[in-house]
Amino acid sequence: MRWTTGALIGAAIVFFATACGTAPDQGTPAPPGTAPGASAPAGDNTPVPNGPNVAEALDTANKQFTLLANGDWAGAYALWTESAKKEVKKQDFEKVNKACPIFKGSQIQLQDVKPVGMELIELTWRHGETVGHSSLRLAGKAWQYDPGGEVLVEYASGADAAIAKRKADNRCTAS
Repeated sequence: MRWTTGALIGAAIVFFATACGTAPDQGTPAPPGTAPGASAPAGDNTPVPNGPNVAEALDTANKQFTLLANGDWAGAYALWTESAKKEVKKQDFEKVNKACPIFKGSQIQLQDVKPVGMELIELTWRHGETVGHSSLRLAGKAWQYDPGGEVLVEYASGADAAIAKRKADNRCTAS
């Protein structure tokens, strides 16, 4: 008799816990920014942005990589972010790449594309055995290429030092 009483009490507790934990039908959830308690209007199919326009951003990355492979240093530099342009002068970028190109004539392949926010996409790319990281930033309505810290460090000591380092590392491709 004791165990049946315990079983009945246990069953009653499970029943009441389940019944009390079930919320009444709340209707359609409200879209973000709607007053609490209000539900979405019936038939409202307003699109909610869920991320940056990755396809548009990738067009910029692919254009950057194509310009580098074709040896269009001025065109590639033109796609850079304003902050990167402040770190590396256009004439230094062109001088280094004319003297010792590392991307000319070969394809750069995207390995990973990671949207970080509505205005930032991180990229991982491969060029031969080298894996690099860069990003795309939305500036106004246009995506710009941010070459990343590795490139900025390469140019920090000036164009002549960057050329010498590339040559010492045997990184120059046929120009």
